[in-house]
Amino acid sequence: MSNLLVQNIKHTNGTTAQTVDSSGRVLKPVIPFGQASSNAKTSSSNVVNLNSHVISGGGLTVDQSNNRMIVPVTGLYQIGFTELADVAAYTEIVMRKNGSNISGGRAQTGTSHQYGELGHNMLISLSTDDYIDWYCVAGTTHNNTEYNNHYVYLIG
Repeated sequence: MSNLLVQNIKHTNGTTAQTVDSSGRVLKPVIPFGQASSNAKTSSSNVVNLNSHVISGGGLTVDQSNNRMIVPVTGLYQIGFTELADVAAYTEIVMRKNGSNISGGRAQTGTSHQYGELGHNMLISLSTDDYIDWYCVAGTTHNNTEYNNHYVYLIG
C-alpha cells in the first residue's frame, strides 16, 4: 500500500486550486460565491436591491447598479433568498436567470399576516456571465437587512 502525500494542488499557472490542511480538510480558495442583503423596500414590479452586506469572491460579481450576481464560470450553482413581506397582503418573489423567470424559482406569502417570511433555494446550471436577480412580482418586502438575504455559489 502506498500513500499520496499532497498539501497543495496547483494549476499550471501556479494558482493554488486546493489545499489539504493537517486535519485532512480540503480547502478550495477560489470557489465563486456572492451574498447581499437589501436595505430598501422592494415593491411590486421591481428588482430586489442588492445594496448592503455585500460579500463575494472567486470571481463572482455582485453588480449593485443592476442588482444582480454575475457568475464567472460555467457550472452547477446553489441560488436562493429569504425576504420578509412587509404588508398583510400577498407577496411574491421570483428568482430570474438573465432577466427571465426560473421555473420553480419563486416563493410567496399568504394574505392574512403582516411580516411573513418567504424564501426559496435551488440548484441551477449557469454559464459564464449568466446573472441571477430577484424580482418582486406582488406585494412589498421589508427594508431590514436582518431579514433579507440573497446568494449564489458554485457547487461544481
